[in-house]
Amino acid sequence: MKKIVIFLLLTVIIASLALVGCDEKEKEPIKFGDLNWGSAHFQSELARIIAIYGYGYPVEMVGGKTIALFQANRTGDIDVFIEGWMANQQEAYDEAMASGDIVLLGILNNDNWQSLFVVPTYVIEGDPDRGIEPMAPDLKTVEDLKKPEIIELFADPEGPGKGRIITCVPGWECEKINMDQLAAYGLDEYYNLVNPGSGDAMHAALLGAYQKGEPYITYEWGPEWITGMLDLTLLQEPPYDEAVWEENHGCAYAAQDLFITAHKTFPEKAPELVEMFGKWKLDTKTLGEALSYMQDTKGEPFDAAIWFIKEREDIWTTFVPADVAQKVKDAVAQGIVEPQGTEQ
Repeated sequence: MKKIVIFLLLTVIIASLALVGCDEKEKEPIKFGDLNWGSAHFQSELARIIAIYGYGYPVEMVGGKTIALFQANRTGDIDVFIEGWMANQQEAYDEAMASGDIVLLGILNNDNWQSLFVVPTYVIEGDPDRGIEPMAPDLKTVEDLKKPEIIELFADPEGPGKGRIITCVPGWECEKINMDQLAAYGLDEYYNLVNPGSGDAMHAALLGAYQKGEPYITYEWGPEWITGMLDLTLLQEPPYDEAVWEENHGCAYAAQDLFITAHKTFPEKAPELVEMFGKWKLDTKTLGEALSYMQDTKGEPFDAAIWFIKEREDIWTTFVPADVAQKVKDAVAQGIVEPQGTEQ
């Protein structure tokens, strides 16, 4: 009888432990898209740190370009796509939403800008402090780019008789839009579009040209560290018009909704993170501060995220409950937060 009682007690204890184990079910791993430009890198890293150290989710980062990562979001190969530019991706976004493949988690800002026709201000106004005389004082609009002396100023060394405009990185949605714009403005017979290898390579080359006082025309956008650091001028274009944009992109880019989407299964998988991304708001000025920090310190997105967690509690703590914020702050203070690639 004594053995039977002991056996029954052990059975009850084991069953109780099993029930506790069920209640403490491990959270599923989350895959964040890590898009290949500064502000997106920074936001993905910030979200990764909060998800791991605040909420206890294992996180994997999947790097790539816009088109490929957005498709991966549709298929569920990544869970979250951070910092899509709506007008650049409108067709793909509408199709994915209509099919029910993705859900919109939030709009993180809409005070951004982008243009294919950006020049250093010294090209137009000169820079007395550096001894640079104005090179094209009458350059104001995209139509002015058709003037022979302007084409010659921006001459393409590999395309005799034509000028040169640096466009966006291959694989970004703006690559095709910029081609359409050049044709719509009748500039395709006067200029060649040159693709940079990457955003980092483009900005390194442009910074070098700026420091030498050389003339160039380039695609640029804000938020980005270089547009906050350099004195640049956007040439005037026809104002944004939805009908014209849909026809041939023959007008200026509109300020866009920068969005965060998730695969349709994500709300059930990580409801706390859905709530966080719904509150995720980072305006262009704030993102520029983080990017400038990264540039000034030669740091990585991880370093900027740690700086942001320490210095801008007034912003990111509004995205999460107080207990989650405290866990993140404690982890950073204790020095246990590690760069991506170390946790899976």
